[in-house]
Amino acid sequence: MRRQLFRPAKSIFSMIAALFAVAMTLAVVPVAAQINSSDATFNEAVQAVKDKNYRHAVKLFKMQAESDQHDAQFNLALLLQSGKGAPQDFLSAMIWAQSAQLGGIEAAEELSEELAALLPDDAIETVRKAVRSRLETRIENGDAAALTQFATFHLTMLEEPDFETAYVWFSISAALGLDGALAARDDARDNVEDEKIVALQREAGTIYEKLNIKLD
Repeated sequence: MRRQLFRPAKSIFSMIAALFAVAMTLAVVPVAAQINSSDATFNEAVQAVKDKNYRHAVKLFKMQAESDQHDAQFNLALLLQSGKGAPQDFLSAMIWAQSAQLGGIEAAEELSEELAALLPDDAIETVRKAVRSRLETRIENGDAAALTQFATFHLTMLEEPDFETAYVWFSISAALGLDGALAARDDARDNVEDEKIVALQREAGTIYEKLNIKLD
């Protein structure tokens, strides 16, 4: 499956101009099939942006974003940042941008940084709590992809990296054979004090036994 993403602009004003342009530049990235949405719906949303029907685009992208389609999360974040199709909402835009970033959308990192510069510290903490809560809900629902994203969240989204929690969740991910988890686990372990390793491994084992993760 190949999806279209709007490229993040260097500023809000240039990004708005990009959204207004029917012949906007589009990036194409591979994304796995997601639940409760379809290529047709995504493409309809992209076409709605080209047609300047931003309200409809926001509605469709939000539906897919709620189903954890990371490309849709990124596009929704751009629309919310610009205030097209919905009132400008930097906080919600950053929640979706960080969710997309954790889902592997590289352009979302730049967008997240741009939005962080527009928000006060307390709002950024609200974003962190919201992103964390979404990940925890996905894990409770058996979403395997959320495991490594939850670990990465503790490395990249907090004010200071939490290597201990990241190690626990990368360990769980590695035990399930998730891509990239082994190397990420070992990298996190290099930043954990030796005397804490046994306790963290026991914590990982306890969590692992309680999880009901759906693997493809």
